[in-house]
Amino acid sequence: MKKRKSFTSLNPLPGYIGMLLLLLFGVHFRACEPEDRSWTVDCIDCFDHKPDSANLIVYLTIDQENPMVPLTFYRGSDTTAEVDWIDTAFIDEFKLYSAIGEHYTIKATYRSGDKTVIAFDEDKMSLKDEGESCGSPCYIVKGGIYDVRLVR
Repeated sequence: MKKRKSFTSLNPLPGYIGMLLLLLFGVHFRACEPEDRSWTVDCIDCFDHKPDSANLIVYLTIDQENPMVPLTFYRGSDTTAEVDWIDTAFIDEFKLYSAIGEHYTIKATYRSGDKTVIAFDEDKMSLKDEGESCGSPCYIVKGGIYDVRLVR
């Protein structure tokens, strides 16, 4: 009796294509930033001119124990970097207009009973040129989103 070879053993190309697609989709959906998970351009997010600044967005915990949260913005990747801005947040989504292309570290200081809890996050805001995919020049701001909420 003659043993038959399967199609995949004769032509390994479909297996390689499948592995490549799996790798591409896996990398795409493991993106760090929410705005990096989309294949399409949302024209609402487009700037028709190349901006040099945009809003950093900081998510905070504002509650009865912490009705206001002191924030320190460092220009650099750690707290030994230059202090760029100091402020106090009274709402759970704080925005600060800042330079694109800079790496920022955010420090939020909370109270928990008689203790101080400090939360850090860091990110870099960058600009992506989407060409004319929306009918005119389109620049999208990426990154610049910080989550320093308390974990309950």
